[in-house]
Amino acid sequence: MSDAKIVGGSDADIKKLLQLHEDYLVANGKFDWPAIEPIWSKEPHATFFNLNGHTYNGAEHWSRLWAFYIKNVKGSYWTPYDIGGEIRGDMAVIWCHRNSQRNWVGTTAQPPRDIHYQGQEFVSRSTMVFHKEKGEWRVVHAHFSVGDSGERPGGV
Repeated sequence: MSDAKIVGGSDADIKKLLQLHEDYLVANGKFDWPAIEPIWSKEPHATFFNLNGHTYNGAEHWSRLWAFYIKNVKGSYWTPYDIGGEIRGDMAVIWCHRNSQRNWVGTTAQPPRDIHYQGQEFVSRSTMVFHKEKGEWRVVHAHFSVGDSGERPGGV
């Protein structure tokens, strides 16, 4: 992540935010809720938009999605590129594109939206908004999206 283009903030804040971003990516690949819980804000107004098109209000709501996915999806590491962001005071945003693949392994449930569950590689976009809670950076909003198969940045 040394090629990340982050504007503003101290070197310590940049390092910490990029580490939290990486920690999220590792946890996400395994649907490891104990690893993500300290990254996600506990504020009740925290809101997360997921690839499935649903909105999750609060970390506890998001945790139920992961409880569903850990039983039904074999994930992988979501390799980031084009990482950018901005830090201003107690707020920061980190964005990137991500390459990934996953497989639906559930036998009693169906995907909430039929997007990229057959092991094919796909590109998604991630925007994570952080704020400081008791001096620690936490994700208060995340927006994940996916385009058409094979989409690459810079298209017209």
